[in-house]
Amino acid sequence: MIQRIASGFIAGILALPAFALDVSEVQLIDLSHSYNSDTLYWPTSPSKFEKQELAFGETADGYFYSAYSISTPEHGGTHLDAPLHFAADGWPTDRIPLQNLIGNAVVIDISKQAAADRNYRLSVSDVRAFEDQHGRISPGDIVLLRTDWDQF
Repeated sequence: MIQRIASGFIAGILALPAFALDVSEVQLIDLSHSYNSDTLYWPTSPSKFEKQELAFGETADGYFYSAYSISTPEHGGTHLDAPLHFAADGWPTDRIPLQNLIGNAVVIDISKQAAADRNYRLSVSDVRAFEDQHGRISPGDIVLLRTDWDQF
């Protein structure tokens, strides 16, 4: 019975009409960086990035197969930090509503200040200067901070 219900559910999902997401009017920016042995992690992390080759090459059945095992601490590189990390009642990553992760973004660029002072922190005056030039940041906008420290 359970198998029949699951099969019917999957068949129902597969029968839904597909739709294309029109992104012609938006600019998509990939903010990801490669994870490797040079990735920086939160200072208290007891481990680093590890990659182990599990398979690479032609199999006994005559087809090519490549597979790896990776392990990495969660607080490293560019990542989504769960509100739970620093607030006992915050959401874990898998509970953050998707609509909270999609939206209009603004970029406040403090790369010049950060280049001159590696301890530079975003200030209220930085935000006000941004808004004076570009308009007010709207509630719900995603604010991205550009420091150019990704080069390190």
